[in-house]
Amino acid sequence: MSQTSVSQYGAAGFAGLLADNGTFNTMSYSAEGAIGFGVPVVLGTNKERQVVAVGTGVGQAALAVGIAVSGIVEQTSAGVAAYADKDTVGVIKEGRIWVNTDDAVVAGTVANLKLSSGKFTDEAVAAGIEAFTQITAKFITGTTGAGLAIVEIK
Repeated sequence: MSQTSVSQYGAAGFAGLLADNGTFNTMSYSAEGAIGFGVPVVLGTNKERQVVAVGTGVGQAALAVGIAVSGIVEQTSAGVAAYADKDTVGVIKEGRIWVNTDDAVVAGTVANLKLSSGKFTDEAVAAGIEAFTQITAKFITGTTGAGLAIVEIK
């Protein structure tokens, strides 16, 4: 896919980009299936070596062990950049990272997982919205609608 336009200023960030050079902790795993950048991941079939993107089933947030960090991958013909099956995936377990939000979020609020989209939200835990339990996530920046925000995970 060729580039067809140029803007004076680039985007502030993109999903999966580390937000700063502060303290962070990452581990490497093998992807079990395709995993997008900035997506929460759970342990895969081989729990010592594999991760898989969170699913839409109940209990996924409780299983999340971190967030997929962006890396060098080949784009698909549709222009999508994601880790392919068996690629090495960096998973951040502590630090600040850009993620996609499902709706407007407020800085300083707890980040939860919206199961239907696999994206982050600050909506209260309810049917279809789950709290992370193996990691804690808090929004550092807010948005006025669905878009990009920085979360800090610990």
